[in-house]
Amino acid sequence: MRIALRTTVAAAIVLASTTLHADVKVVSNSNAGDSATPDFKFDDVPSPLQTDAANQAKITVLDGQRDRNGGEVECLNDGRLPSSADEPQANFFFAAGSPGGRLLVDLGKPTEIESIATYSWHPGPRGPQVYKLYANKSESKDFDPVATGKMSKPGEAGWEFLADVDARPSLGEPAGQYGVSIADGSGKSIGKHRYLLFVIARTDAHEVFDNTFFSEIDVLDGKEHPPAEKTSVAPVVDVLKIDDRYEIAFDTTQAPELKPWVDEKLKPICAEWYPKIVEMLPSEDFQAPTRFAIVFEKDMQGVAYTGGRRIVCAAPWFQANLDGEAAGAVVHELVHVVQQYGRAPRGNRSPGWMVEGLADYIRWFLYEPEELRPRPNPDRAHYTDSYRTTAAFLDHVVDNHDKRSIRKFNAAMREGRFSDELWKEYTGKTADELWAEYVETLREK
Repeated sequence: MRIALRTTVAAAIVLASTTLHADVKVVSNSNAGDSATPDFKFDDVPSPLQTDAANQAKITVLDGQRDRNGGEVECLNDGRLPSSADEPQANFFFAAGSPGGRLLVDLGKPTEIESIATYSWHPGPRGPQVYKLYANKSESKDFDPVATGKMSKPGEAGWEFLADVDARPSLGEPAGQYGVSIADGSGKSIGKHRYLLFVIARTDAHEVFDNTFFSEIDVLDGKEHPPAEKTSVAPVVDVLKIDDRYEIAFDTTQAPELKPWVDEKLKPICAEWYPKIVEMLPSEDFQAPTRFAIVFEKDMQGVAYTGGRRIVCAAPWFQANLDGEAAGAVVHELVHVVQQYGRAPRGNRSPGWMVEGLADYIRWFLYEPEELRPRPNPDRAHYTDSYRTTAAFLDHVVDNHDKRSIRKFNAAMREGRFSDELWKEYTGKTADELWAEYVETLREK
């Protein structure tokens, strides 16, 4: 049974489950929107610790495939937490479209466990946690935690069932920051165990990207343990505050050579253009993200992409294009941060060519110098070609038919109302008619 108690928007969403084994109880809290902060503070679930018993534990993937876009399994007990809602490298999660998987936590010796806590954070359906937890205290050579942990019914293979966790809210959006605590309701130990088995399920069978972004696993035994050994480089993150309204975290940890360019050129551009883009793309009852991150990754191919509130940039490409398209590429991604079209109802998602075309319209026809504006080939191009071609087509529509069409199309896409009929509603002509008209103007020039 799941019970959702909602107070204000900024308050935590609290979910509680019934007793599942002996006096073991599961409590889950969720922070939504700006109430989610990097310190993972909740009303009824303790914040993550750096001195818990899981620090020196060995965590192994028993079943399922790790998503290569995420962190290694070691990020679950390294004491480091994500600084924003969409940081794949700071979280462990199973591959997109997969049914989940299993994790084995070996504490090294039987440990009197007071409580177990798990944490996650994502701006979409990958925030909630759904898993079954088993435990075993055996040190017998006859017990094989790997082989038995892979069995379809661990409870019949020497594992003790502890809890059934389902932190999905019964109402409202699943996006948010989640903390789950598993403890004895009377304050006693939940048992002396060496091994923990997490049987993790996906959060929404209708979504491809629905495997939880797990940030940390804590095991509390009432003692302090040395923090996990830090093998990674200390993060280099600078936060830009814009008019006390917006915060952008610039992460150049993997690309320190880009930091001077970020400080001298990119930050001023973002400070000027993010508020402008927010103003250009409003819709009813929508608030653009007030905090997001721009991360540069050294091994990434391509240029850049945006997921929720996180822009990820390919450091090699940016280093090679600092005097060219680098800044404009970020402006394009800033538009995606504001668009947030993923909130549209399922079954009526916006066409990709319009999403990218609108972002490129703002980049090439509002941000970039006029002499760099793209000019499609009238003999080969089509308005659905996306990016620059669609951007040029939208510019024609704005200049010749409806100055507010960008604002209107944006609202329609965010609300899941986009359709081909809107072209005629806004301009009096179909998209094909508008394109034919635009092609004629191109040939006349």
